[in-house]
Amino acid sequence: MSDHICQLEDVSTGTITVFLGLIGLTLIEYSVARKAFGAHILVKNFLQFSIAVVVYWLIGYAFSYGNTKSDFIGEENFGSDKWLTDQKLNHGACFSYSVLVGIFIIFIVNLAVIEKVSYIAYVVYPICLLIWIWPVVVAWGWGNGWLSGIMDDDIIDNGGSITVYTFAGAFGLVGAIVSGKRLGRYDEPKHFRISSPEMYVIGAFLTILGVLGIGYSQASGHGGIALANMWICGGVSSIVGLKLLTLFNKNLNDHYIAIYQGFIAGMVFIASSAINTRPWVSGLHGLMSGGVFWFGIMIVKWLKIDDPANVTGTFLIPGIFGGVLPGFIDNDWGVYFAGWESGQTLGTNVVGTCVILCWSIFWAVVVFGALWLLKILKLGVDDSLEGAVINQKGFSKNN
Repeated sequence: MSDHICQLEDVSTGTITVFLGLIGLTLIEYSVARKAFGAHILVKNFLQFSIAVVVYWLIGYAFSYGNTKSDFIGEENFGSDKWLTDQKLNHGACFSYSVLVGIFIIFIVNLAVIEKVSYIAYVVYPICLLIWIWPVVVAWGWGNGWLSGIMDDDIIDNGGSITVYTFAGAFGLVGAIVSGKRLGRYDEPKHFRISSPEMYVIGAFLTILGVLGIGYSQASGHGGIALANMWICGGVSSIVGLKLLTLFNKNLNDHYIAIYQGFIAGMVFIASSAINTRPWVSGLHGLMSGGVFWFGIMIVKWLKIDDPANVTGTFLIPGIFGGVLPGFIDNDWGVYFAGWESGQTLGTNVVGTCVILCWSIFWAVVVFGALWLLKILKLGVDDSLEGAVINQKGFSKNN
């Protein structure tokens, strides 16, 4: 394993801010869901957290970072083997940060299936994600696999536009499609607005911290400029998203979404370019991000896909654009500033974005499709109407 794959800018700061981001995503989920679902969300999210820690410790971390000799997947350090004896490789800090990023992905997926999937499904897909599906993606790029070792130029994805947001957004969108629409979602949309604006706002601020933490932690000595570029792009994106989304619609619910999730979309858009691009470039691309965010919101509405917390517009489409963007605007390797002779980086990022997008979609179809075929994916009609009920042993509708 390379001595450099876990060299983070500031692992303690990154770990804390990503953890705060998990609280933020939980509060967004809580505030978007109807009131009756609140208790269910607060129980299952921390269960998912605990399950993810255990499975990533035992298996997923080794697949991510355990010496990618095959260039495809890690092959050693299962169950924390050699963590104590190889402390110079920083396994403990790398695990702490990486598992929280993996849980960040799980919580993004949660936003796409709010009120729609069963308690069993909420347990199954985090296990699949953190044992195998996401660790393979980590190994390819962050773990010095084929996207770093075989291609002529390494993939540029320090901020996670591809590895985190494209991956999570694609997995979530498939989950939203396969789990179907909540009863009355498009017939009576007023019943599906933000139920707790105060919780939503707090959650959005904390989620912003989580996104910043992912970008800052992997900034490779350029943390200051990365933070600045993410603030700038986020701010511009928020303003543009607000004007586009509320131009003919004065609904306060859409104002919340445009301002806060438009800002998050801007940070996702610029995340992987932020460490090495010029602030005015970030500002200009914030204009594009606002449009991309608006498009993502509108295309889901037009197709009548029930994506409760707008994962497609906030994470998936900005993540795809952001994954390709370093090939254009990176100050040293992007074609805008280094010329088309440096186009190998653009090619690597395009390939990486497409492959990881397809990988995520494929496994999402497998996981959610299998749950659907087994008839354990969706909530029952009664639970969908009355609020999620944990119908496991020891729980009842009266508890």
